[in-house]
Amino acid sequence: MTGATAGVAETAPVARPSYRANHVARHTAPATARHGVARTLKTWGLEHMADTAELLVSELVTNAITHTTSRTVGVAVTCPVESTIRIVVMDTDRSELPPPEAGGDEESGRGLLLVDKLSDRWGVERVATGKRVWCDLDTRRVAL
Repeated sequence: MTGATAGVAETAPVARPSYRANHVARHTAPATARHGVARTLKTWGLEHMADTAELLVSELVTNAITHTTSRTVGVAVTCPVESTIRIVVMDTDRSELPPPEAGGDEESGRGLLLVDKLSDRWGVERVATGKRVWCDLDTRRVAL
């Protein structure tokens, strides 16, 4: 046996799971994204994270549809490390992202405030095709 100790089997690295989908930028996209994320987390045995993840993806997809000129919105969910779920929403708009704030009586503008409060970390990255807004959830946390 070359490169391995006799009697010890070599194992290939296990790929982390991921989910990816593209949605037409219309009013049905947040619900479709929520369902896809919930199914994915259930498959991964992370049902306890589904409510929070669904709310986060819904807010991010809604923002992409409402505040950009994108015709499609991409959604990805990955586990970059064992105890973290990363939700990523991608759009093709190159405009600046507004800060997460809303006035006292405003009915909208609270999406990024929710993302900030409910996720463990979040950020925005410019990419060649537009921007990517992401948030991380620690899978060890207690559900909402």
